[in-house]
Amino acid sequence: MTVMKSHGLSTIDDLLNTPEDGQKYELVDGEIIVSPAGMRHSEIGIQIAHLLKTYIDDSPIGRVLGSDVGIILPNGNLRSPDVSFVSFEKLPKGNTPVMFGKIIPDLVVEVLSPNDSMRQVADKIAEFLEAGVPLIWLVDPEKQTVTVYRSLTDTTQLTASDTINAVPMLPGFSSKVSNFFS
Repeated sequence: MTVMKSHGLSTIDDLLNTPEDGQKYELVDGEIIVSPAGMRHSEIGIQIAHLLKTYIDDSPIGRVLGSDVGIILPNGNLRSPDVSFVSFEKLPKGNTPVMFGKIIPDLVVEVLSPNDSMRQVADKIAEFLEAGVPLIWLVDPEKQTVTVYRSLTDTTQLTASDTINAVPMLPGFSSKVSNFFS
């Protein structure tokens, strides 16, 4: 992750004025963070989004969102999970906001990138949990594992041969972890 330098604390307006360069930007503690991901990272994120969207097409209970979404957390930070799911119950009148949402997702998926520091990833997971995200999947492409977080103390690591679910957020959804990497 790279920090974009600005004069003073950056705002959401500053974030909106970042270059249209295909990079993923987040606003964290008044700093604009650039998070270069890479092709493999993107491929895995899209694959997971596809699996979730296929489920949602058959069980329309919410929306699956990609990595370009901006979610404003209660602490004022704007985060962009690689994939997220938000139930219709949390969407205003069941509609997806046009701009950034002050909505806490039901599921957040983060795919590790080669440039990620474990400290930054741990901070991001803790921030999502503190904001009230009930389920987080941390996907490690190198090890082909998914660590499931329901809290900082309730974690499970799954391997490619395991089956993952999202109970109770996505009742009936399940997939082999290996499908995330195919």
